[in-house]
Amino acid sequence: MTGAMFDGREMSMLHDMFRREFALMPGLVRAVAQGDHERVAVVSSHIGNVSTDLHHHHVGEDMFVWPLLLERCADECGPLVNLMENQHEAVAALVDEVAESLAAWRGSFAFGDQEALAGALDRLIPVLKEHLHAEEEHVVPLMEKHIPAAEWDEIVQKGAVNADPDTMPLTFGMLMYEADAEVVENAIAKMPPEVQPIIRRIAPQAYATHAQLIHGTPTPPRSTEM
Repeated sequence: MTGAMFDGREMSMLHDMFRREFALMPGLVRAVAQGDHERVAVVSSHIGNVSTDLHHHHVGEDMFVWPLLLERCADECGPLVNLMENQHEAVAALVDEVAESLAAWRGSFAFGDQEALAGALDRLIPVLKEHLHAEEEHVVPLMEKHIPAAEWDEIVQKGAVNADPDTMPLTFGMLMYEADAEVVENAIAKMPPEVQPIIRRIAPQAYATHAQLIHGTPTPPRSTEM
């Protein structure tokens, strides 16, 4: 294959966001005061949205990335793809537990359901972190070797078909927060020209505003600090 290949730093940008936001969730849940129904709604919405982003990310890999690797490096990639699929199933089962606990807490506002949600998140986090680390260490190098950048961009576009444009500034701001500046600029360069200067300006502010609401600060701890 010739030409630019997939840049693994793009995966790190996404993974760091998941590491940061999920690691902060149990504390967010446990900090909600009894009877503060408004705060329950705010925290629940945040957890639900990030969980949905994780689900879409994994579905995209299952549908598009793993088949490409099996086609191009079956002997080398096969065992790793099997590992990724098994880890996705384990993460999905725990995300389902989080979703069930989240729905119960939203419906009851009870302390028992609140603690059940925090516990479900506690169980999810180490499994998710193990998966993200394994993917970065073993699979991303193969993606950099076998998937051209242009093909990766097509995969990203397919995954974004059903994305809500109204949430794009916040989503991209969440990704930018810890990302390599060069990777951010490369991502912006692939957006429509009329969008580029706008997203560069408003995305960081969108996340800062959201982080202030959710975490109590526009600069929450980074994934490397937890």
